[in-house]
Amino acid sequence: MKYQAIIPVDGEVRRITFDAADLVEAKRVAAACNAGLEGEAIPDAVPEAFGVQKTRELLGGVSRGTIYNWLAVGRLDRVPGTRRVLVTRSSIERAARSS
Repeated sequence: MKYQAIIPVDGEVRRITFDAADLVEAKRVAAACNAGLEGEAIPDAVPEAFGVQKTRELLGGVSRGTIYNWLAVGRLDRVPGTRRVLVTRSSIERAARSS
């Protein structure tokens, strides 16, 4: 089964997804990593960020230019420190709700 844990890194929160046989083992793994276990088992890990093409699909087929415009004005958030443009899942959800 897959589990998620939260780890503080340089003052920011990071989520990791890992496999464990059961909840007891997941708690042991999280404790070994100094992480907090986030809830129960998850059926499939949901990505925290998506590329431009997948973002377009998730937002109903908006244009590539619209995605870049929304990133520029702050309607969508980009994952910092990556060469590839990755849009955060939370900002996609926020943009979908406001549309």
